[in-house]
Amino acid sequence: MDKIISSLLVLLFSVSSLSGCMGAEMEAVDDEIAICTEGNIPEWYIGCSLPSFDLIDQNGTHWNESSANESGRWVAYFSASWCTHCKPTIDALDESMMPNHLLVMNKHKADDGSNMTEWHAMIEGDLNRSIDRPFLHAPSLSENLSVTSIPHVLLIENNTILSARIGLWDSAHEMSMWFNATIPESGYTQAMNTDMDGMGDME
Repeated sequence: MDKIISSLLVLLFSVSSLSGCMGAEMEAVDDEIAICTEGNIPEWYIGCSLPSFDLIDQNGTHWNESSANESGRWVAYFSASWCTHCKPTIDALDESMMPNHLLVMNKHKADDGSNMTEWHAMIEGDLNRSIDRPFLHAPSLSENLSVTSIPHVLLIENNTILSARIGLWDSAHEMSMWFNATIPESGYTQAMNTDMDGMGDME
């Protein structure tokens, strides 16, 4: 009987030791398999941290990921001054987003699109109303996020990208629901018209 008990104790000890080793190995593997690392980026960076940025808007105010997150959930809208077909999207976003919850980002690198005061004034003129939103020259941030097709709209919370919507989107009501959704939907909204001006910059 003592021999059987001894054998069982040895077996139990061996199994518990082995499970500890397996647990440690699994933890190590889990640490290595983190999304949002180079070569393992999910579509549109959903679930990734927004890259660091430090940008100045048309009024001379500095914006970075910390100041943007002070308001909680917020939206980054990526576009360019030449993108005339993007205007319905910025119009609907401005109508649907609360103050301090939307940053307008320019993805265009060239000098002719880097003046945020001009872009802001142009949008206000085209929409025929005041647009009290920060306009930021952000080609580096756009490149870090692989933003190609515009308009490109990201929903961000705690500096984590929750959702991405790409393409023309002109429903303020849908945007409001998306902004407040527990699991906000990602994807293409409406098909782009590839014959439009400037589409060479698109996917």
